Amino acid sequence: MSNHPSTSGAVTIRPAGADEAMAIAEVHVRADRETYEPIFGRHFEEVDIDRSQLRWDTALSAGDVLLVAVEEDRIIGFAHATPTWMSALYLLASRHRRGIGLALLIALCEALRARGVTEIGFKAVADNVNAIAFYAAVGAKAVGRDTQGDGDAQWEDIVFTLATDAPAASRRA
Repeated sequence: MSNHPSTSGAVTIRPAGADEAMAIAEVHVRADRETYEPIFGRHFEEVDIDRSQLRWDTALSAGDVLLVAVEEDRIIGFAHATPTWMSALYLLASRHRRGIGLALLIALCEALRARGVTEIGFKAVADNVNAIAFYAAVGAKAVGRDTQGDGDAQWEDIVFTLATDAPAASRRA
């Protein structure tokens, strides 16, 4: 699908293979922990590996857009969307700030545009300042807020929309 240079070698962005749900689940669990454990602290709940594998098997079976970022034959990140909703954009923390997340998002939006989709929605945890800044930089528009959880384990998500041509335009700007 596309190649992206990184400081440690070439990264390829491509559709996930039918047999890669477990490898994606492993990255999901690790990247989720790296991102959210510092934000949620004692309220952090680890993603269950079996549920994650089932989620990605289901996405593959449904024909959703599920892309992986591969470096040296290892999945280091992934992105997922149904026709109008991006449910995941994860990258291992050791690969942040190298343009790989942007490459994944651009490829995801290109795949959605090929299906006739012009805009997607998604949520980001409001306290995830790095994600909020990333999405603002690629042209996402905050359209609402959504409270999740209960009691002192409650948090707020920001709801965004993103034109599927915006991330590629941000790269050219």
